Amino acid sequence: MSNAETDAVTSETVTEPGAGPGIGPVLAAVLLAGGPSTRLGQSKQLVRVGGESLVRRTARLLLSLRPAPLVVVTGCEASRVEAELEGLPLEFVYNRDWDQGMGASINAGARALPLGPDGVLVAVCDQWRLESADLACLATHWFSDISRICVANWNEGEALVSGPPVIFPRKLIPELKSMQASRGARQLIDRYMDLVDYVEIQNAAFDLDRPEDLARL
Repeated sequence: MSNAETDAVTSETVTEPGAGPGIGPVLAAVLLAGGPSTRLGQSKQLVRVGGESLVRRTARLLLSLRPAPLVVVTGCEASRVEAELEGLPLEFVYNRDWDQGMGASINAGARALPLGPDGVLVAVCDQWRLESADLACLATHWFSDISRICVANWNEGEALVSGPPVIFPRKLIPELKSMQASRGARQLIDRYMDLVDYVEIQNAAFDLDRPEDLARL
């Protein structure tokens, strides 16, 4: 599928992907949808909430930002994931090293991006309570300074926890393409702490990791 019908989201206006300079910053998105979900015991991207698979739900939320483009990284059960996303304006890339860790999927997604985005939002499938307003809040914060890394954070009891979704600026995209396969985006966040802004998104706290988490849906 192509992103030709998808408009680019910018800080000033909405424009077609690939438009020239002067339109404001352009944000791309990468959705990681190829992991084996070993601890959950089933592919979390195919778990259904309200009759909709989590991968389709998350892709739909990301498309509300009009990213240029949205790249979905597949791997485990790739054909089923692609079928769930039928009809949506996005692009697929297959990660042949999907069993090597999240970093490998991020590598594949970053390498599939075109030249030009000012930043890339990296998202996962299993944050089942995220809403489009949460992603818009993260993007709005990043548009205020596109040199920053914008990371979601939330409260878990007495602890303040951070994680995806995350927006990385353009200058770090080359590092996303070459990060250690067995580690996720945390390695870049830790390396560039001076660039990090945290954006409170409490809905990001709700994810699927173990079978007992399914009872919360």
